[in-house]
This record gives sequence, C-alpha cells and structure tokens, in this order.
Amino acid sequence: MPVDPPDGVHPSHSDNHDASHSHSHSHSDNGRVNSRAYRDNNGGTITVAATIVSTSPSHLALRLAKRSCWRRVSLAFFIVLCFLLHHRIRSSSSLLSLSSLSSTQSPRSRSRSRSHPPLCRSPALLHLGRDGTWIQDWDHARRHGNYPNGRVVPAKKGRAERLTHGRFRPSEEAPFPWPTSWRWAARTDRGNGNGNATDATAEWESESESESEFYPLRVTTAEEMCHLLASKLNVRKIAFYGDSLTMSQYESFLNLMGTSFVTSSFSENPSSLPSRSSIACPTMDDDEDENASSSITIPIFMQKDTGGSYRPQDPRTEYYFSEELRSFLRDDDRDNHRHNTNNHRNDTPPRTLAIFNIGAHYHNTTWYHQDMRILLHSLQRIGRTDDLYFFRTNVPGHRHCHPLDDKFFDWDRGTRDRPYDDIEEFMAFLSSEGAIFDWEKFPMWNEYSAEWIERFNARDSPWSPWKYGERGHGDDNDNDDDDDDYPVVHLLDVFPMTALRRDGHRAIDGDCLHYVNPGPVDWWNRLWMAYLEELSDVLEAQKVKNCVPKEYLHWK
Repeated sequence: MPVDPPDGVHPSHSDNHDASHSHSHSHSDNGRVNSRAYRDNNGGTITVAATIVSTSPSHLALRLAKRSCWRRVSLAFFIVLCFLLHHRIRSSSSLLSLSSLSSTQSPRSRSRSRSHPPLCRSPALLHLGRDGTWIQDWDHARRHGNYPNGRVVPAKKGRAERLTHGRFRPSEEAPFPWPTSWRWAARTDRGNGNGNATDATAEWESESESESEFYPLRVTTAEEMCHLLASKLNVRKIAFYGDSLTMSQYESFLNLMGTSFVTSSFSENPSSLPSRSSIACPTMDDDEDENASSSITIPIFMQKDTGGSYRPQDPRTEYYFSEELRSFLRDDDRDNHRHNTNNHRNDTPPRTLAIFNIGAHYHNTTWYHQDMRILLHSLQRIGRTDDLYFFRTNVPGHRHCHPLDDKFFDWDRGTRDRPYDDIEEFMAFLSSEGAIFDWEKFPMWNEYSAEWIERFNARDSPWSPWKYGERGHGDDNDNDDDDDDYPVVHLLDVFPMTALRRDGHRAIDGDCLHYVNPGPVDWWNRLWMAYLEELSDVLEAQKVKNCVPKEYLHWK
C-alpha cells in the first residue's frame, strides 16, 4: 500500500516534467511495481515506498468493466439532460406562440377557457332508476298506464297483432293489460326524483310491511311535461337518435303526451314511424293575465342510427350523425324566440333536448367502443354547450319470454309473468341461459359508456376518437379547434329497472327484446322526465345552465 514520506522529505518537483511526481518502474512476472521517489532537504533522492499492482487478466477485466459502466452512465445522463432541455425549449416556444396567437383571436375565442362544468349538487340524480323494484298497482294502470290523453300512434293493426295482444279482454283479475299494472318504486326517496316522495307516497299505500321501504316514482302528467320542457327548461327542439328501442321510446313519448298536445297525425296502420312530429305546449306569459296563455310548438326529430350489424356474421355498418340530424341539432333559432320568452330563465337560450343510444345491434366489442367515441366526438363538434344531451343505457332481452308458443296461447287472458325481484336474480338468469344475441355483453358496454361519458364531461383531453383513427361521417374540419365547445352528456340508466321486466315483451315470432306499448318503455320516459324535473330545480338553485352529476366524474 502507499506509504507517506518520512519527516523532512518532500515530494520532488521537476520543472522539466509535466508530472508532479517522478516514478521508477520495475516489472516482475506477477505485477508491476510503482516506486515513488522523493527529494530530501539536501536534494538527494530517496525511494520510500512501492506499490505492487496486480496485472492478472481477471483484474484487468474488472477495471475495464468499471470504466465501461461509468461511461454508459455518463452517456445516459447526458441524453436525459438533452431531452429535458429540448422539451423545456419547446414548452417555452409554445407559450410564446400561444401568447402571440391570443392577440389575433376574436373576443369570443379569447373569452372562452377550458374549465370543468359545475357539479350538480343533488343526490337524487345519482339514484334515479338504479335501486328499486316493481310493485303491482292497478290504480296506477287505471289512471296513467294506458295513455289517458289519447293514443297518438295507433296500435299496429296487422294480423299478428290482431291475433295476439289485440285480443286482450279485461277481467276481474286483470282489468287492464298485465304489463301496465307494474309501477317502479325506488328503495329510498332519493331514487324517486326531487329528493322526496311526499306526493307519490300519498297516492300509494303499501300492502305489506316489507314494501314500506320503497317509494314509487312520481308520474309526470302530460301537462306537467309540457310545463317542464317549454317553460322551466326552455326546450325548443327534441331529438331521438338510436336503435330500434329508441324508436319505441319515441312512440311512447308521443303517446304519453297524447292527442291534446301532439300536433302531428298518424295513419291508422303506419308501416313505420314518421321521422318528424311536434307538440304544442301552452305557456303563461309573465306580463299577461293569468287566464291568457300562448302556445309554443316544439318540433321532434326521430331517426334510426346506422351503426353495428344486425347479426354477428353481417358486415359492419358505419356509425355517424346523419346530415338531417346534424342540421336539426345545429339549427339555431335563438333570434326567433328572443322576444317570445315565457316562464323560463331569461339568461337561458332555447335548448335542444336529445337522447342517443347504440348497442342493441352490436356484437363486436371493438366496434362498440369505437362508435361510442364517435358519438361523443360528434356531439362535441356540434358546439352547443347549453343543450341537454342524454345517453340511454342498453337493455338486454329475456330469452324464453312468454308466451313461448304464441299460436296456442290464451291471448284473451294475456300474460301473467311477474318481474324479477332484484338485479341479482336477472344476472343469474343472464349468465346461465339468457346469453343470446350477445346480450350478456350489455352490462359491460353500459359500464364502458358511463366511463367515456365521465371522461367527456371531465374534459379529459386528448379523448378524441381521431386519436384512434376514427372519424365521424360528414364532419366539418372548421370546428377541429373548438375544444372548449364541450356540451354535457347525462346518463339515463334504464338498465336496472328494465332488466327486471321479463314480462311485457312482444313475444311474436320469438321477439324477446322489444316491448309492447303501453308497457315497460313508458317508464323510460317517466324516468327521463323525473331526471329533467330534478335537474331543472338544481340548475335554478345553482344559477347555472348545465351541470354534471358528481358520481360520473373522476376529477371530483
């Protein structure tokens, strides 16, 4: 090992050499000897220490490996340093470019800033339709269950209908069709809308102690629906766009409004539902006598979408917003109604109320995921943030629905099936024998849709389907940069209540997916109106134009 020089001896320094120490070397077979020479006070040279350094192959390899490792670490550190400096420079340049662009933007563009929409401070919006059961109520069937305002869309008069559901005869056991006798009741008052169940509970008396914990969903009359839509929410257009079940919801909506409010007429035996109709809602002007009223006509648009495939083996069809739908959603008639405001918030422009759905005709999970993102992206490109958009969840059918053989069934008496008691009972059935037409995928697709609606409402960028190479048909390129024009999408979750309704299916030719009207689909619209009524109260209380239920947000 190295030895310090003795007292009075100092390391030698030579002006003729670059090195500060002079070394003499002697070699042996086992290593190299390094001798250090020092000068004494008299100028003499004394060798005081020697170090033997091994030069065996293993030792040399270790030294080389250490040198190589340090070189690699140094190189990696250098690369990381360059990367960080590069991105810092890019960020600085981006900020400079944005600040320069802000001076050239229009006042409207500069005034917009991306921000999260306000949260709806209402627990009721989180529970509507999610936790409850069906209670048989013949009084409800008498007062509300069979379109008391007059049926707008006539029942089908085809031979199949005449020989099946059209043959029903009232009896003491069933004075009305069996599917109309069931009423949805939430497990708590929060699941009934408006945070209470006072009116509904007064109308209904529980027959057993076990049913006392349930609160029936409040039924909104046609008059109340008109007041809610036209006056409280300032709705001036309504759109239905989705699958064949969305068409059933459209038919149910018109029949619930009734002939007193629907201005469109339908033939006695329509081969298909007209895509356009309208309702006329009376409103009361604030500056007029209470007996004076005016009427607002609300156009309604309905169209079936083009996505998915009818059967698993069929080729995929492209999903997009049709030109008719985009024109209907974008048509802005705010100027026409500016001086025709009634009992609605003066600062709220005319709104479009729209409900969408995809899923019943999908068999490929990847296709469903892609088209769900296209749907949301298409709504964003419409660029109307005040409108009220809803996505209705998917509802599977019930395999082996009754009657199994419609030719020998007693249609005069009708069906007597009871709904499932809870969602666990249905899920057990679905996993065991109900998995046909990919119905078992619907719960998973509903969860995926809720997740993407959550991301959409949270402005989770980049979420655009263009990131995945997906583009909606007919989109305009001039709106690509309008990222701040995000509307809010609400979730109408009809799956929990509808999954229990194994009764009420058409059942003709084995159709165990679609329902008869009147029937379970009417409750989709009643749930929709209950949601809108609660939302209207929340918007009024919070003084906002739209909000998002907190449960759907991951940025809460």
